[in-house]
Amino acid sequence: MDENKNERIASIAGHSLHHFTETADRARQALRVSHPDIGNAMASFNAATEDAVIRKMDEVTDSRTRELRALLLEPAVARVVAKDEEGNRRIYFVSRATPYRSPSDGSYAVSYNAMPLGRLAALGIGGEVEAPSSNGPITLTVIEKAILTPKEIEGQWDSLKSVVEGEQFGPFTVPSFRALLEGFGVPEEELDALDALLAEDMAAGLVLEGLRRDAIAKMELRDLAILDEYQDEIFRLPLDTHLVILGPPGTGKTTTLIKRLSQKLDYPNLTDEEHDVVERTVAGQAGHHTSWIMFTPTRLLKQYVKEAFSRQGVPASDERIQSWDDYRRHLARNHFTILRSGSRGRLVMRDELPSLTPDTVLEQRQWFEDFFDFQLELFWEGLHDHANILASDNATSVRQIGQRVLAVLPSKLNGPNPESIVALNNLSESLQALITQMRTGTEKTIRKEIAQVLQSEPSLLPELVAFVATLDAVDDPDEDELDSEEDDEPQKVRVGRDAAIDALIKALKAKARAVSSSRRVGPRTRNGRIIEWFGERGPDREALRKVGQDLAVQTSLRRCLSPVRRLVNAMPARYRRFRRVRQAERQWYNAEGFQKHELHTLEVDVILLALLRTCADLIADRRIARDLDTPSYSALNLLRSLYRTQVLVDEATDFSPIQLACMGALCDGASNSFVACGDFNQRITDWGSRGSDDLRWVFQDFDIRSVSISYRHSRQLNELARDIAHISDPEVEEAQLPQRVNNEGYPPVLGTSIVSIHDTVEWLADRIAEIERLADEFPPIAILVTDEDEVIPFADALDQKLADANIRVVPCPRGQLAGEDNDVRVFDVRHIKGLEFEAVFFVGIDRLEQFHPHLFEKFLYVGATRAALFLGVSTSETDLPERIQSLESAFAKDWSHQ
Repeated sequence: MDENKNERIASIAGHSLHHFTETADRARQALRVSHPDIGNAMASFNAATEDAVIRKMDEVTDSRTRELRALLLEPAVARVVAKDEEGNRRIYFVSRATPYRSPSDGSYAVSYNAMPLGRLAALGIGGEVEAPSSNGPITLTVIEKAILTPKEIEGQWDSLKSVVEGEQFGPFTVPSFRALLEGFGVPEEELDALDALLAEDMAAGLVLEGLRRDAIAKMELRDLAILDEYQDEIFRLPLDTHLVILGPPGTGKTTTLIKRLSQKLDYPNLTDEEHDVVERTVAGQAGHHTSWIMFTPTRLLKQYVKEAFSRQGVPASDERIQSWDDYRRHLARNHFTILRSGSRGRLVMRDELPSLTPDTVLEQRQWFEDFFDFQLELFWEGLHDHANILASDNATSVRQIGQRVLAVLPSKLNGPNPESIVALNNLSESLQALITQMRTGTEKTIRKEIAQVLQSEPSLLPELVAFVATLDAVDDPDEDELDSEEDDEPQKVRVGRDAAIDALIKALKAKARAVSSSRRVGPRTRNGRIIEWFGERGPDREALRKVGQDLAVQTSLRRCLSPVRRLVNAMPARYRRFRRVRQAERQWYNAEGFQKHELHTLEVDVILLALLRTCADLIADRRIARDLDTPSYSALNLLRSLYRTQVLVDEATDFSPIQLACMGALCDGASNSFVACGDFNQRITDWGSRGSDDLRWVFQDFDIRSVSISYRHSRQLNELARDIAHISDPEVEEAQLPQRVNNEGYPPVLGTSIVSIHDTVEWLADRIAEIERLADEFPPIAILVTDEDEVIPFADALDQKLADANIRVVPCPRGQLAGEDNDVRVFDVRHIKGLEFEAVFFVGIDRLEQFHPHLFEKFLYVGATRAALFLGVSTSETDLPERIQSLESAFAKDWSHQ
């Protein structure tokens, strides 16, 4: 390097450390003040109510405190020099947090989230952005850049592993700015003296040619302060975007997703258009910072991602980051009453229920659409049937209301028909008045009959109380709710005699309906057992027939009342009817192997999506949206309470299109902000999304972006990953390694004829010893086994073997995170998705083929690509399984000669 280049690198180092010191000192001073900028908050919100002002002051204070703390720990992550069209140079220090004050030396401080200036840090030399200025827009061209990693050590600031480049030099990696400036005992002020010695510094390792790969030191998502130019463009796309990020392992998909959320939560740095979008959402500006949710396929990945959010300064509670298994159960049990919960709901979810045919799993979109159309037709046909019953009744008042209902029902039966819903709700007062009048009469008749029986048999009442107490609160779960004609209005909670009398009244009503319709009450039901116990006491058959006819009219009246509640609450019942019909037709469902009240998890997904889409279709109608707070539409408010301004999904291809659509339905309609990332080659679920057609079924306007530069793998492991991917998909997009980086590593190693746990442990111990010799420090290591039952035995055996080396081996059963960073961890391969380690061992690869024959290559690809530098594979056979024998030439026997 010539002297001008030497001077530039030294100047960059000195200027950066000065900025770190000044910024941190200012942040530290501001944090000593209890409420910085509180006066500004008062001035900005003096037109609001007192409560709103106080609430806003708390928000400003909390936000500013977080930003100051972030600046204190990390004053800047990049230094960029840019010039405008006239050649004027500007220096920008870019930080993750919002800068507190401008630097005193005339340079500029900007947040990486800021548009457009924050993007300067991601551009290469020669990259351009258009920026506002007092004289109109100007074009800024990057002419010099340093990526910084600040660290305060014993009161002095440094930047470690900084990357510096300019138009005429670099890139260079500087392990330590402070070591560079002090390398020969030369004070920072004497930069001229350093120029003559910089060549020697390079030889001493103070300045390194090119870029260096960072070793993985902890089991965590890589912390990239600045994304590359392509990732940066993706995460800055407008808030109201349906976005999918696809790419091979290690390409920064999840990191880009997290960066995007961080930027879109930073309200001051959003565009004016995005501000307008936020103001129209249910959460509004006040709730914007917490109005988001992210889904992951496993609880282990949930914890992994949660820690990454924390490093980005985004508070991420368990409420914000969810596994779909947990959230599905929460919605189905606690919100929509699909699953049994106490006295509510009838259905039970089973993870491995053999209810669905293999073709159903492959054709989930068609299966859902079949059910969705079926249940809507069933709903509207039922209303037509009940309206016709009313319209043909002998009573004038009943006949007239039936004719009014018929007049507003739709002719099209395969849609939510919001106009008919609104019209039916307008008839609710007339319907309710008639129901109340008729119910009073039937209740009076039945109570009179019961009173006569109890007067003649005084001992019967305590016997009734005792008998009712022995009955379950829930009817036979296999009873079809759509066939039930009982009152479905909320009942008061009663105990003792009152509860017993109410139960008897309900049973006699069921008997009356059965007599009038020539049917029978199910003997296993709660009502059937009470009827059997009560015997022939009470009303005679003619009286029961007349009461039953009146109850049938009341049932038809109630079916026309509260259509929204019935459309939502009866969805599980309509699904059971659909399943019964299609099962008889031998379509979608197996003929046997499960009970009527049991559901596979994918069936719960289908019911949830039908509920969510139906509610969303109704809420989209302006007439309904205007009256959402009224009792008629209370069922829809449940969905609105679930809306989030931003919905994010990691490892999206492990989710079915139905599951992704459920998540998409949680997007606030005003923001429509949905971001997912994944890789079709890493799909390790039978039901996972298989291609872009599945994604576009969720949102037709998905903006699908690809990233292809892998920052994780060495050259050798990247080539192996490519070859594995080609086995299942010869057309797969190949991952590219970053340019100007030393990507050389070590070949993967293969152990053959390793049958027992003892042999495997011996082989692992030898390979781990080789890694310890080759690595600068002991790296994170994962052992992948093929079944959950193998996790603890392998961990215990290997832990005993490595005890003399002071290496601890920790099992992670069922994907639970355990152990410390320098421990060896053992996982079932099913739980490893999304994680990365410096070294990975995949034991018993032949058993993997036996356990997962249909997804063998996918599991192999996922497991192998968790490793960044060292990968070991063992098999009990003399060769690799036949399906992957073409890979064998890529493997070495061990690392002993490396």
